[in-house]
Amino acid sequence: MSLGNWLDRAEMQVDQYGPVAGSKAALGSLVSGVSHRLSGLYPRGGTNVYDDEWDLLLVLDACRVDALEAVAPEYDFVPNAVPSIRSVAPNSHLWMERTFAARPEAVADTTYVTANGHVEDFDGDQFARLEKVYEHGFDRELETIPPRAVTDATVSALRSDATPRTIAHYMQPHTPYRSLGLDGLGGGDDKAFRETVWDWILAGKLSRDEAWEHYLDNLRWVLDDVELLLRSVDADRVVVTADHGEAYGEWGAYGHSATGEFDGLRRVPWVVTDATDDGEYEPTAAESDDEQVDVDEQLKYLGYV
Repeated sequence: MSLGNWLDRAEMQVDQYGPVAGSKAALGSLVSGVSHRLSGLYPRGGTNVYDDEWDLLLVLDACRVDALEAVAPEYDFVPNAVPSIRSVAPNSHLWMERTFAARPEAVADTTYVTANGHVEDFDGDQFARLEKVYEHGFDRELETIPPRAVTDATVSALRSDATPRTIAHYMQPHTPYRSLGLDGLGGGDDKAFRETVWDWILAGKLSRDEAWEHYLDNLRWVLDDVELLLRSVDADRVVVTADHGEAYGEWGAYGHSATGEFDGLRRVPWVVTDATDDGEYEPTAAESDDEQVDVDEQLKYLGYV
């Protein structure tokens, strides 16, 4: 976010929420934006996912370890005490940069099925196969790419022409939250200002605990599809992880544009399981959409303004 964009956004926040709440939300946006830029300059280590062995890597975008532990009793493949690693980055773009650039030989043997449009900033030819789910899977009503689009593309890829490694990158539990309704990654017709869940929290329109419940609902949404995927493909070693976590009030930060050393943002799950195809599920073939929302606009819906 440029300084000019921030000033425009700050003015709209003050108009929308009033001088006190609007100034608080604007300050949060400024801190987040500055921290985001600094995070690219000062990497703080972490474990590259290619440092371990796996056949299938399932990336749940913005998934916290404690959130996965909160719903663990509902899913047989998730242990109550969730193992974890430290992510190489606090956001998706940096995660892709630091993950793929560091392991070109491994990447060349990888199929990447992704709902995350940030991959557009990288050379797609580096992968053995790149499935851009965001080109056909965006749901206008939900303002995101639902998990099923990623599941279907992954099942089709693994049943047709499997490579040594496959990564399936889901968007959930990342905002927007399906159970929140107009969760705010909308903001009306004014594309210069899209309210976010974090704006709502900072402005006092939504409590942190209320937002957390919506976040857990989004996590269940994607985990239900992970369950389906695990019984629809064959893979000896499957890892469920995340590109990064989510700040949920630590040091006053929300979301994941901000950098930080706290576990909620940088420590991510590392759950090892396996998958066996029972042959019962048939994925729906992707259909092209001439009116598909473009990548830049999708990223705005996801909160990247």
